[in-house]
Amino acid sequence: MNDKLKKYDTYPWSRIIPRWLLGIGEIGLSIYLAISFMKYLGLFFSAYWVFSLFVLLPLIRCTKCYYYGKRCNTGWGLLAGFAFPRGEQVYFQSGYALTFLLWPLRFLPVAIGLLNLLDGIKFLPDGLFGIYLAVVIIHRLYYRLLSCPVCHQQKSCPVYNPDLLASGQNSREPS
Repeated sequence: MNDKLKKYDTYPWSRIIPRWLLGIGEIGLSIYLAISFMKYLGLFFSAYWVFSLFVLLPLIRCTKCYYYGKRCNTGWGLLAGFAFPRGEQVYFQSGYALTFLLWPLRFLPVAIGLLNLLDGIKFLPDGLFGIYLAVVIIHRLYYRLLSCPVCHQQKSCPVYNPDLLASGQNSREPS
């Protein structure tokens, strides 16, 4: 990406709101997929989404981020600053080891959608799984193309540079 792009100290709402809308679409569709498959699984999955968004994500990532207490590309830095004590920024990458706790949020709807595609097992409206996948892909492309290039965490973020975890690098300065 272009290093000459000005990094945001606080993200504008014009970058955050589309991210929220895509996130609401992804969450809503994933919950609908789970509830369509099994009501109680869907209810548990809904609760896990809430717990993941408002507790796990802020504790794993946001408390150690440059944007702690500020508007980041999701706006969650504000939530973390309000609800949780600040962590050491040097440990920003180490929180990614715990992201396996967030994997069910995407794994379960994909598994349910694939199960629905099997012959004889139809419980979802045609095309809904494809719409879910499209929303997930568009959401990821949105933040990767518009948010990551102007983020202060860019050089130390495994979302932006997946090779960081494999290399064991840990950057103190998220410039």
